[in-house]
Amino acid sequence: MIGWFKNKIESFKAHRELARQIDPRHLKEMALDIRDLAVLASQLNPKERDIQKLIRNVIIEMDRLSKLADRPEFKRLSTGKRLLLRQGLKESRDQLLESIESAPTPTQTVQ
Repeated sequence: MIGWFKNKIESFKAHRELARQIDPRHLKEMALDIRDLAVLASQLNPKERDIQKLIRNVIIEMDRLSKLADRPEFKRLSTGKRLLLRQGLKESRDQLLESIESAPTPTQTVQ
């Protein structure tokens, strides 16, 4: 009996965590965070036009996603689609962080 109850509690906790992860507000926060990282990446790589074009596209898409997350239709997306979206946002964030970390230093002087 105790094992069954423990399993139910664990299942409930997992369900709550999943619901929190795919909540439209959480996805909107992720999109805005990625947008801010993209702006930072564009400031760190000002000379490379190809990268600037990609970064502009990321900024536009994140603005669009944050607006879509506010709409009621977004809540009707399936759990699977929202999980895929979250995974894509997470990968985009990781790639932007790598880009920021690998950006050349603005000066040769050691700080």
